[in-house]
Amino acid sequence: MTWATKGRKKSFYSVLVLVVFSLSSIYACVRQAKSEPVAAAETATVESKGAPVVVAQATAPVQVNEEDLKGSGDAPKVRSLVAPPPVEGLPQFEDPTKLPTPGPPYNRENSNPHVAMESIPKEATGVEDWVKAFKEEKIHPHESLDLSKPPVPPFNFDVEIPAVGSMPNVVFPHFPHTFWLDCTNCHPGIFMMKKGGNPISMVKIVNGEFCGRCHGRVAFPIANCTRCHVKPKE
Repeated sequence: MTWATKGRKKSFYSVLVLVVFSLSSIYACVRQAKSEPVAAAETATVESKGAPVVVAQATAPVQVNEEDLKGSGDAPKVRSLVAPPPVEGLPQFEDPTKLPTPGPPYNRENSNPHVAMESIPKEATGVEDWVKAFKEEKIHPHESLDLSKPPVPPFNFDVEIPAVGSMPNVVFPHFPHTFWLDCTNCHPGIFMMKKGGNPISMVKIVNGEFCGRCHGRVAFPIANCTRCHVKPKE
């Protein structure tokens, strides 16, 4: 009895699967039959015209003048999508492998440091020695941006600054600094003109105070101790 019941259930599920598969096939055939007339009608329409279908055709950009883009009167300016005319008359820069021609405009000169600094003497650390360059007349700096201002002769006056511990004392020479600096560049904003009135330390110099306002930025770095500490203690 049990075997007969299982056989009936198996037959029932088999018939059910066949029915579902048959219905799915019939539904797919009906959908395909409905879609074929539409495709055939579109194909017949295209063939009846006797010409290939062109979706879009690119055209070259039209060159226009600036006046054509401006509005007339109070009418707003219309932004066109056409390409503007090429810009002409741009400045021609000099050969970047050669030294620039002296004279203004200075901002258009060759700014390649490897070329512009080629003739500038170097110190032991490899940076430019501006004092030596001035003495060898490699450079001719101006004291002021106002070229009509009369030059002031360099001030030959050394100031000895005691150093901490066994480090040699510092000798500050005014002479090379006044090649291109005026007294007001440093006094009294950076250094007080009074003996002992400037609590100089290496920590403050590294942080950009006193000598650090220039050295390490536009002047030689403070890594070369022997450039400043030149006088041994007695």
